Amino acid sequence: MNVTILHGYSASNSGDGLLVDLAIALVQRNFGEDTAINVVASDPDSFSYLPHPRFDAPVMAAKGLGRVKQAVFLNQSYAGLAELLKKTDLIVGVGGGYMRSKSAFEHIKLKLGHAKQLETAILSKVPSVYLPQSIGPFHGESNKIVEHYASADAVFVRDNRSSAIFDACENVYRAPDLAVQSLAGKILQQPKFTRCAASPTTVCVVLRKPPEWSKEKKVAYVANLKLLLQRLKNKSKVVCAVQSAVRGNDDGAFYRELGINEDLLSLKATIAKYQPDLVISVRLHGAIESLLSGVPAYHISYERKGFGAYQDMGVEDWVINGGDIDVDTIINTVYAPNALADFGKRLTDTCREIEAKTVAMDEIIKGVVR
Repeated sequence: MNVTILHGYSASNSGDGLLVDLAIALVQRNFGEDTAINVVASDPDSFSYLPHPRFDAPVMAAKGLGRVKQAVFLNQSYAGLAELLKKTDLIVGVGGGYMRSKSAFEHIKLKLGHAKQLETAILSKVPSVYLPQSIGPFHGESNKIVEHYASADAVFVRDNRSSAIFDACENVYRAPDLAVQSLAGKILQQPKFTRCAASPTTVCVVLRKPPEWSKEKKVAYVANLKLLLQRLKNKSKVVCAVQSAVRGNDDGAFYRELGINEDLLSLKATIAKYQPDLVISVRLHGAIESLLSGVPAYHISYERKGFGAYQDMGVEDWVINGGDIDVDTIINTVYAPNALADFGKRLTDTCREIEAKTVAMDEIIKGVVR
């Protein structure tokens, strides 16, 4: 069997690399380790660790004048991908949040890149499956994109807003994000959630700078975080941790803006050293890393995937909008009687349900090529 994976980005970003890795794992789980797999990505060289053939995503992988030329001669640029798909038994679109646009310029890029990949997949008439993802919103005409998704054999969406776009489509299924599915199995192997503290004595906080919001919104965000830290310190020992220290995304620099100047450990090292009863994280990866360590995690999110992940895990009351932080809500939630134990029970119960949803998703995918 020959499978082609579309819509890969770059393994230089660990999250984007994970999307491809999880897609490959799903293919091998359902069709066997010996399945021939092709990977189409915008940075195929970054996936050199994979033992599979890698191909340039048309337009997206090109640079400079080469990209302009491919965009101008668009159908010609996609001819190679169309030929590759002729030798394919199944097309698999990775999960994620790539089919969207926030501006007219982004919408043009979308039409030249991911939307055109989707169109090429559908026109090939090869069975196609799109793994759990968020679709939309779009800054421009999107009827063709929606029509092409509706023509795929199976599309899995990871949030309710994406589901609403396809109300009348029988080929669209709600399913947890692949990372959440993988996480569920690992959480069920973590025994700590059966013995959570009655109340958080030590709280670890993972903060990050705000996105490109208005000045007023950024000021309010910082003020709310300072208030949250003070309220937490009135009740518990508070330790801060960094999840990212790369240039342009340096948590340590943001802590210094907040007046926290001591050297901070990574989240992993902080959990190992201080054994916190609770983590409050603005980074979704920080929240997930905490859950994998058996520590309840409250998530302050300003991305749709954070709300989707927590909803999928059955603890949607433990996530709040980072653009409108209600400190009272956070404090009342995490310090409620037996809040940590209740969180642990709901999480593990839902993870068992997620495992069942994974089995159901696998059956749908296998049915596409029977």
